Amino acid sequence: MKIFQNKTPPSLRAVMAWLLTESFAESILLPSRFVSMLGYLVKQYLFERMELLPNTATLISFYRKRKEEGKEEEERLEEVKEEDEVELFAGTVEVCFNKKGVVASPPTPTPPKNSPYISNMAVKKSLWRRVIEWHLLKASEELISQMSSSKEVYLHCRMIDTTPFNMYKKAGYDIVKTDTILVLLLLQRRNHLMCKKLPVLTNFSESDMFCSQEELTP
Repeated sequence: MKIFQNKTPPSLRAVMAWLLTESFAESILLPSRFVSMLGYLVKQYLFERMELLPNTATLISFYRKRKEEGKEEEERLEEVKEEDEVELFAGTVEVCFNKKGVVASPPTPTPPKNSPYISNMAVKKSLWRRVIEWHLLKASEELISQMSSSKEVYLHCRMIDTTPFNMYKKAGYDIVKTDTILVLLLLQRRNHLMCKKLPVLTNFSESDMFCSQEELTP
């Protein structure tokens, strides 16, 4: 796991923009012909968020993969023949620590501006079964515990996303408020606003970071 509180390398920023574009396009039911336009807006968003540092942070997850595993995916990746393993981009998440780093137009229901907020979590589809989302979530919570005096952290979860919802419930998040059906008129998915009060950490345990797929599935 890597945390960027300065300029993200351009190559990583491009991969992040593509992953977020794909996620946002599905979230807002965007027609495919507008995806490239959305990609441009996502890149602009990433640049604008950099101006709010250090009130925000971007966490990026990588995984190590043996070159002989997963031939289909490997065809889409650059091979490093000198090494047995390759470090590959897996996913990302954004953390806002206070109202100075708050997103200008957050999803509804609107979270409190003074509280930490976890957003824009995205993981490559080919890695959805590797519980990388759990690692990103727990790393975000640990960082918030270190960087913010407020221990109430908020996030959004779409009503249709049962697997992320189960993960958030497993992690201790509760629903605070839910979108009304009127948001469907704006071609948006209905969201749950969820909240968790973080414990005061003295020693962070690695066991909190690891959870199996079976444990997250009720």
